[in-house]
Amino acid sequence: MTVFLYKKIAEEINRADHILLLTDERIDGDTIGATLGMYHVLKEMGKEVEVFSPRPLDGRLAFLPGVEVIQRDSVLFEETHFDLAMIFDCADGKYIEEYRNTLKSIPLIVFDHHDSNKGYGALNLIEPDSASAAEVVWRFVKNAHLPMNRPAAQCFLAGIVTDTDVFSTSNTNIPALEAAQDLSRLGAKLQEIIRETIMNRSVSTLKLWGLAFERLHKNPEFGAIATAITQKDLFDVGACEDDVHKLSNFLNAMLEGYEVVLVLYEMKEGSVKGSLRSQTQDVAKMAEKYGGGGHIRAAGFKIPNVSLVLENGVWLWKSRV
Repeated sequence: MTVFLYKKIAEEINRADHILLLTDERIDGDTIGATLGMYHVLKEMGKEVEVFSPRPLDGRLAFLPGVEVIQRDSVLFEETHFDLAMIFDCADGKYIEEYRNTLKSIPLIVFDHHDSNKGYGALNLIEPDSASAAEVVWRFVKNAHLPMNRPAAQCFLAGIVTDTDVFSTSNTNIPALEAAQDLSRLGAKLQEIIRETIMNRSVSTLKLWGLAFERLHKNPEFGAIATAITQKDLFDVGACEDDVHKLSNFLNAMLEGYEVVLVLYEMKEGSVKGSLRSQTQDVAKMAEKYGGGGHIRAAGFKIPNVSLVLENGVWLWKSRV
C-alpha cells in the first residue's frame, strides 16, 4: 500500500507546476521542518512553490534555510493558479476549512504521523509508527528518488530532532535513527539544530518552567503528575505560548515514579489545552474523552471557554460563563 501511495504522490508532483505547501497551525520544528524540506525538494525539481503558515514562526527555527519564503497573509488563497496542495503534520485539517474554495479544485496531499488523522486529503501518507512527519516526508522523497540538497536535509533532520527531543522520547525507533543518519550524510548539521532549538532557551522560558515545576501535583482524573500555566503567568514573566511547548516532553523524560504527565495551559482565545505524555500508557485514549487525540504516548486535547483555577491543590478548568 505504501509503495502504491509513493507512486501516486510522485505522479501528482510530476504533473503539477505551481504547488502550495501548508504547515500545521501548531507551529513546531516538525511541521516547519517537513514543510520546508519538501519546499527545497520541489524547488530542486524546478517547481513553482508557495508556503503558508497560519501562525508566526518560533524564533528558534529562524536558522532553517527557507524560512523567509513562509507567508501568513491568507490573500494567498485567492490565487487560482495552484494545481496541487500539500499539508504537513496536521492531524485534522480544521484550520484550512475556510480556504476550501481554493483547495477544493486541486488535489490535497496529507503527510502525517498522528494516529488521530483520519485522512482528509485526496492522498494521505500517514505513518503512526514514525517519530515525526519530517521522517515520513523524507522516506517518501528517498523512495520516490526525488532530488535532494543540503537545505532540504537540514530541514528534515530538524523536524526529526525536535519531535524526538534529540532521540530521547518513547517514539524514537530504528527508522528514525536511520533517517537521521541518511540526512547527516547528505550534509545536515545535527550540532547546529541542537544548539538553535533544544539548547536555545530564553530567560523568560526558564522562569516559566520554574513556575511549572513549583506547581507539580497529582491529578486524580488522569492519574498523572500535572502542572499548569495561565495567561497571567505568561504576562508576568514575559513569555509566550511557544515557551510552553516541550515542557511535557521534558517532564516525561525526567520524572520518576509517574506513568503519565499532564501539562495544562490557557490559550489567548479563552480555551485550555491539555498535553499528555507517557512512556507506558495509551494517552491518546485519555485525550479522546475530551475530543482530543494524538499518539499512544503523546496526545492532547482542548477545552473551549474555560480558564484554569487552583482548588485544593489541584489545577482544574472552569467555565468562563
